[in-house]
Amino acid sequence: MQEFVSFGLHVALIRQLAWLPRGYDLVPAGTVVTSAKLRSIMLALEKVNGPAVLVRLGRHLAAKEQEPILTMLRHSATPEMIADRWRRLEGYSHARARSEFTVTGKSMTIHRGVVRGQPPARVENLLLQGFLIGLLEAVGAENIDGTILPSHGPSVRVVRKDRINNKLDFAGRGLRFRINWTSFEPVSSSYPFLANMPGTAPPIGAQRPIVQQLCTILEQDVGRSWTIDEVANALETSGRTLQRRLQQANTRFSDLLRLVRVREACRLLHGTGLSVGEIGFWCGFTDNAHFSRDFRRLISMPPSVYREASIGHAGLTRV
Repeated sequence: MQEFVSFGLHVALIRQLAWLPRGYDLVPAGTVVTSAKLRSIMLALEKVNGPAVLVRLGRHLAAKEQEPILTMLRHSATPEMIADRWRRLEGYSHARARSEFTVTGKSMTIHRGVVRGQPPARVENLLLQGFLIGLLEAVGAENIDGTILPSHGPSVRVVRKDRINNKLDFAGRGLRFRINWTSFEPVSSSYPFLANMPGTAPPIGAQRPIVQQLCTILEQDVGRSWTIDEVANALETSGRTLQRRLQQANTRFSDLLRLVRVREACRLLHGTGLSVGEIGFWCGFTDNAHFSRDFRRLISMPPSVYREASIGHAGLTRV
């Protein structure tokens, strides 16, 4: 539950309780929602409405809410990117539960484990299964089946052809589950533009055409775990050739990726109310330490200091 609380998704999650019988009754006014408290709310919700409601809640959260982090998670061209972003979100939020993904063909298998403490509760796993189903639907997966794969006994059907099994009942935590789909039609979407770019962001400058072309591709999705081969393919060349051309331009792929990410971070620090952690995740960094280190390297100050210095800058507007 830590990843939901760290990035403000718990607020959207609780908002979705409004359409459930006695949903709001589970969260008294003034409740401070920690990860432990959110888990207890989900346990109470399961007790009142049954386990299927957690799958439905996670699915609604992914499909209906417009939180910035959800926008980034939905801005995924493939199921593989969804898996990559969710893994990074777990690490960024220091969640005790971690998910291992195997994506092959029209199938995604998730195995939930921990880095410390007890294995994640079944309410967490059911919520995540619904959440991933909602994300997959948002990026173009159709006719989805969801199945829990227990360590002993037969598999348990959770979703069949997009319809949730309202009579869902099973023993155990549901640590391993699989999501299948029969077809996938990618939903085209432009990069979500959230703010004005402040003039103090590090410039790309009058670089060689290959550098400008590469940065243009990276800017289309700064939160993606880009590899040089993926960019080379977009430029219709090989990774080896691209590397050689960048050497001729006296730069490296990793340096340009860092530059593009820090430029985007500057834009969001100045122009939005997103937290520093949300911005670091949005821009593709693995954790706050990585974000702060790379930001300092290019801007010579921490992200939080840059934000304070940019507030009230002439001609710029925070939204």
